Amino acid sequence: MKVLQSTRRTSRLAVVVAAAASLLFLGSAPAAQAQDPNPTLNVDYDAVGTTYIGSQVDATMPIGPSTLESTLDVVTGEIVAGSLPIPSQQLNFDIFGIPARATVTLTQVGELTGALIPTGPLGEARLESDVAYDIKISNIETRVFGIWWPLAVGSNCHTISPAQISVSTPEGEAFTLNGGGRVAGTYTIGKFTGCTPLNFFNIPGFFPWFGSVPINALVPGSNNTIDLTINNPRFGG
Repeated sequence: MKVLQSTRRTSRLAVVVAAAASLLFLGSAPAAQAQDPNPTLNVDYDAVGTTYIGSQVDATMPIGPSTLESTLDVVTGEIVAGSLPIPSQQLNFDIFGIPARATVTLTQVGELTGALIPTGPLGEARLESDVAYDIKISNIETRVFGIWWPLAVGSNCHTISPAQISVSTPEGEAFTLNGGGRVAGTYTIGKFTGCTPLNFFNIPGFFPWFGSVPINALVPGSNNTIDLTINNPRFGG
């Protein structure tokens, strides 16, 4: 087992160091890092994609454009710190055939972590990454008789526990340090808290059959997916 772990470590080190060394040679990263006994490399990427929210929502929402910021341990290939801020987006969906829309806000909780796992001799790798987000829903509206009507859900309708999102390079594809690639994964949205009843136009009893439907009967579920394209790397100190 120790031999296997050592072999994997050496392989990963070779790929990451080779990629970093080529960048240093080209002047894309600070040469001072080459003298660091435990060197790290800061890499920023453009990130854009989509997420599908299943359950009763059954709708797709854009992700980004955003910037993935990462700090890579050159020795181990691990992402020791990182962030991927996701701008608030409008989600369009139906509730029992009634057009609806809402603002979805994802706030990162903790660091983005992961690793580059070598898969080929020319810097090809598999990117695996984990990050958690608090998910907040606000500004819900439904379209009735051609008019968008607001629904009161309050200002603090969010998940009780952050959604843990894990993504990786799809099978048959590769991620490179100086090129990027695509990542995808699935995740679970848990129960929400802090949500007020869905009262039509904020008038209790005006539309009781609709107002009685809680957020927790619509959104939580495990059949959610995410797909991101990460490219345009910028190397820093």
